[in-house]
Amino acid sequence: MKSVYKGNHDWERIARRIVHPQAVALVIGSTDTGKTTFCRFLVEQGVSQGLRVGLVDADVGQSQIGPPTTIGLKVLSQIPDWNEIEADNLYFVGWISPEGHLLRCITGVRLMVDAALSAGANFVVIDTTGYVKGVGAIKLKQHKIEIVKPRHLVCIQHSGELDAITSGFDASHSMKIYRLSPHHAATSKTSKFRRNYRETRVNRYFSETVGALLPFDQFRGQGTPFFAGRRANRKELQILSDLANGQVFYGEWGHRTLALVSQSVLSDYARSQIKSRLSLTNLVSRTPEYFERRFVGLVDGNGELISVGIIQAADFETNHLKVRCKLGTSDRTKIVQFGRYKHECVNGGKG
Repeated sequence: MKSVYKGNHDWERIARRIVHPQAVALVIGSTDTGKTTFCRFLVEQGVSQGLRVGLVDADVGQSQIGPPTTIGLKVLSQIPDWNEIEADNLYFVGWISPEGHLLRCITGVRLMVDAALSAGANFVVIDTTGYVKGVGAIKLKQHKIEIVKPRHLVCIQHSGELDAITSGFDASHSMKIYRLSPHHAATSKTSKFRRNYRETRVNRYFSETVGALLPFDQFRGQGTPFFAGRRANRKELQILSDLANGQVFYGEWGHRTLALVSQSVLSDYARSQIKSRLSLTNLVSRTPEYFERRFVGLVDGNGELISVGIIQAADFETNHLKVRCKLGTSDRTKIVQFGRYKHECVNGGKG
């Protein structure tokens, strides 16, 4: 497919220095500076030179590879249709911003770079979010640079807004830093545009999904207080319901801890009564709405993400999660990674 991106003189000059076998290029910049377009330009320059290019998309909110909340990888040997690109691998972060999820974002980028190299990529390009301001953003980008160890760091900036991130690397002998002004065609996108784009990406991913049942006994939970302890039996649920002054559908015991699901939010008095009567050091209480519409990562026994899913409901009568996910993935799921992101509605899907 013919490229639709035309770089300016600065792009072409930097591409001549960057696009070489065994190189990794990390691109950073604030929102609406043209990072994604520049990354696509580098990919197209690479494949046109016969390289096998790995594109790691770490923009969890405005994903071009895979659904939002994930870090995606695509290995390319020809120029793709950018509107139809599908991920070869995904890493589940669970939220549409790195804030509060710095470790997962750093881990995911490293794992996707490793996956690209394992798949035979000999040139890797990493796109990133526009999260560059504040202490958390600076730490995220600096640690990402440290763990990826790119040969090339491209900073797209208006003035010196990235200097706080890059100042500690200026003396590096193993990494070359390039500074670019935003492309003249880069435009600011409204929050509505970003939200609509995110919804389009979500609906596209879930258009090829099915409804599935995940038995509680089949998997363990991550990022959630549930599905890691001993399940309360019927007699214990009745005792908990009496203490809560309302129905408790589900409970799990840990070491002097309890996580439960009740019909309504527990009052402070009920929480105090339960903790005191049962000598608990920690009590977590949720209602069934906690599960509904939540994005989850479905992971197999090898630790590989096999599908992103959306929980439709938790059925505490049959002890199943009702989930929309890729066909054939529910039976292989051993770990369910709970994300923070919830989606109002997903169009399409099968079953």
